[in-house]
Amino acid sequence: MNEQEKIAQVLADASSTITKLAEERDRLRDERNKLAAENQSIILRLESEKIAAEMFEKGLDGGRPFTDVVDEVEKAAHDGQLPVYEKAVKMASRDMGGQGFRINNDETSGSGMTELEQYIVG
Repeated sequence: MNEQEKIAQVLADASSTITKLAEERDRLRDERNKLAAENQSIILRLESEKIAAEMFEKGLDGGRPFTDVVDEVEKAAHDGQLPVYEKAVKMASRDMGGQGFRINNDETSGSGMTELEQYIVG
């Protein structure tokens, strides 16, 4: 094998090796991203369980099963509302559960009616 053939063989081998390494890198990156997402989901579930347990301890469960409360908090966590739940539960005192516990973004005014309904009713 002459020198040019050796150089051509090295270049062919290098190209093949680089392609294999790039494929492995991409596969490992995708696997890492998948595991990171699973890890984040597990962390949110654990935090949701922690908050739900505190809600039960303070009587804020509304008589619902523990898993339902956890699911509600976890859904809120996925929507970025976990800090709101944490703060609300910390602010609540024991046995406030009889008053119900739900975060509400209702746009109605004080009497439970919208401004239009109040105007119509008089």
